[in-house]
Amino acid sequence: MILLYIFFGMLLAFTGGAPLGASNVAVISTTAKESLSKGMLVAYGAGFGEVILAFLALCYSQFLSNFFSMNPWLQLVFVVLFFLVGLYFVLPKKPKLKFKKTLKSPSRFITGFVLAFANPPVLIYWILVISLLQKYALSISDMSPISVLLLFFAGVFIGKVFILSLYGKWGRKFQHKKKEDKQKLFKYVGIALIALSVVQGIRFVVS
Repeated sequence: MILLYIFFGMLLAFTGGAPLGASNVAVISTTAKESLSKGMLVAYGAGFGEVILAFLALCYSQFLSNFFSMNPWLQLVFVVLFFLVGLYFVLPKKPKLKFKKTLKSPSRFITGFVLAFANPPVLIYWILVISLLQKYALSISDMSPISVLLLFFAGVFIGKVFILSLYGKWGRKFQHKKKEDKQKLFKYVGIALIALSVVQGIRFVVS
């Protein structure tokens, strides 16, 4: 019975992470440009960020629901960011962003964590699925035994990392391809992100 907690954690994280998102794109691009091992560092960071979101949804679901309903602009910002990132991938000539040499790029683990954590729609997803889980499947809350919570959040981490590893393996196929093939990959990713932002934007307007 107790293994159901890790199973549902894995299932919910896998399902939530299957649609193309910011962390998925980061894993694909990192793997295609560098290696699968470096792409997995992004995946591990995203897995940890997903655990934090699930924890917040479990402990503060009512507060967060009220917060998002009172601040709908947060979702709109996310939609615009997804659209801009998708547009960047689609453009044939990408603008070059120059930074001072003194500025260091964040580690891949941190990048994965930020991309997964700073994601309001995913947090809303966790609020919804945890409420359904509590109602129809498992008795779990912030008052559950530590062992139960650890199993559930371990499942969340494993599920998120597993689905991202599949995206990473897909990105690895383009690792030694020609430059033109990699550009096609990034173009497809950009189109998918733009489509996702449009769908999210329509849902935002309708709701």
